[in-house]
Amino acid sequence: MKTAEQVLTSSNAVNVPLTGDNRKMGINFRSWPGIAGLFGLSRSQPTGSPAAQESTLDDLAFELATANEISETLPGVIRRCQQQLQQRLPAQPDARLLVLFSNSLTAESFLHHADEQPPAARLIQQLHRTFTLSKTTPATRFKLPLQDSELTVDPQPLLKTGNQEIWLLYTFRGEAPGEQQLIWRTSPIEQALKRGIGAWYQREEKVQAALKAERAIYAAELHDSLAQVLGYLRLKSARLDKLCQQPDYAELKPITEDLAAYTHCAYRQARELITSSRLTLQSESLSEGVINSIREFEQQSGIVFELDNRVQLNLLTARQSMQVLYIIRESLSNIVRHSHASHARVSMTLRNNRYLQILIEDNGQGINPDAARNDSFGIQIMHERAERINAELRIEPRPGGGTRTLLNLDAGEENE
Repeated sequence: MKTAEQVLTSSNAVNVPLTGDNRKMGINFRSWPGIAGLFGLSRSQPTGSPAAQESTLDDLAFELATANEISETLPGVIRRCQQQLQQRLPAQPDARLLVLFSNSLTAESFLHHADEQPPAARLIQQLHRTFTLSKTTPATRFKLPLQDSELTVDPQPLLKTGNQEIWLLYTFRGEAPGEQQLIWRTSPIEQALKRGIGAWYQREEKVQAALKAERAIYAAELHDSLAQVLGYLRLKSARLDKLCQQPDYAELKPITEDLAAYTHCAYRQARELITSSRLTLQSESLSEGVINSIREFEQQSGIVFELDNRVQLNLLTARQSMQVLYIIRESLSNIVRHSHASHARVSMTLRNNRYLQILIEDNGQGINPDAARNDSFGIQIMHERAERINAELRIEPRPGGGTRTLLNLDAGEENE
């Protein structure tokens, strides 16, 4: 699979990887007995004193640890850490604090900051290349050339989980403090962010583990009960339909055709529900789900797949991601089973930070709408899935040969 370089995005409000279904659980972790004590929360210190600064950092760590959506909480926390940074480094008024999420698997970077305006695009691209695309990340201070100056970047690792690394970046346009002095003065900020983000991820892992166990139970029950019965009915109805091809049973033929077709559809939907549980477990995001699906279908065929993904990680809600992933998988399955193609391409692009467009195309024999079988429900189900998330789906011949599937979705609609 060929993967195009993923562009880095910058936002001070949205886009840290979330695992989806827990977003709307409405759990108030602040009400848990004793959890506040784990972060040493205290609000009785005099403002501006060292003790008050420590207390504020404890509050920020707690705020991160108990956030329902860390991507929404992190910018505010960074802003208050930025205030502390200026108090601790008064000789460096241009010092800035950034938090970078880097995923080497999906080649995506997400930069969080406290400023009203995002950092310069040149800086964003350089950080993306340095921390995500490069095979070796810098362990110590380094300099980045800008258009009219030079920026000193001091990276501090905060957390590594799976393929994702989280970095705290101090940047200085002018004179930077000594490295040891910087560590001595800013260590409490770094530790607070480590505690907060680390606790949030630990909590997420536990929630996901519980969801995983629950879905595994449902998938097993479905597989061993309803799916087996439908599988038996599918075989019998197909055989009955075949027997009714004889002239003596001509009147029964329309009935047995419908019976076989709908039984096959029910069986397939049951299998999809089982697969749904596995998809949710195996894919932390739409990007990873697409990558895993392409690898799966690539192994089943001799088709060369290409992926060009330019969409932010977890831009969609969990419900949107699942429906989109199903549509992509059905398209890939159709390519493998029917297209006789040698090359297929999946591209994911975003306009105005909210309008998602997914294009799946192949160079095969093309689609013939007139040849659609009555018992083929795949395309119909794709359209139904698109309607559920208010997306537009088009399946049409590809100019130059082959078939293309185009899905357009307003990704921000469910987040408003």
